[in-house]
Amino acid sequence: MRVQSACLLLLCAAALSQTYNDFEWKHIFPEKSSKVNCDIMMKNINGNNKCKEINSFIKARVEEIVKLCKDKKNDYITHKCHSIDCKRISQKPCTYKAVGFTGKKKIKCENGLPVHLIITIIIL
Repeated sequence: MRVQSACLLLLCAAALSQTYNDFEWKHIFPEKSSKVNCDIMMKNINGNNKCKEINSFIKARVEEIVKLCKDKKNDYITHKCHSIDCKRISQKPCTYKAVGFTGKKKIKCENGLPVHLIITIIIL
């Protein structure tokens, strides 16, 4: 018998060696951008010959996120924010769809700086 249920899947959005600069580059929505273009944003994230499935960009000033991690050595914080999730819709070529999200995101702080963004995906 097959049992269907809702699953909560946590995906870490970065490799364990991610730095603050990597976090800023991969997860902060560019302030100068007023229009969301996931194909362009993900081309910068993917690099050559890669096609990442999903990436989240927080729509906040980087200073706001850094302030949340002040005095945090090696902690996770939960922050309510608006973000853009770029989800892959095809692999050849890599194309993405933007999905807006307002809710809580989990951020890993190391030595007072954000270094990882935990993406929560709910699969029904």
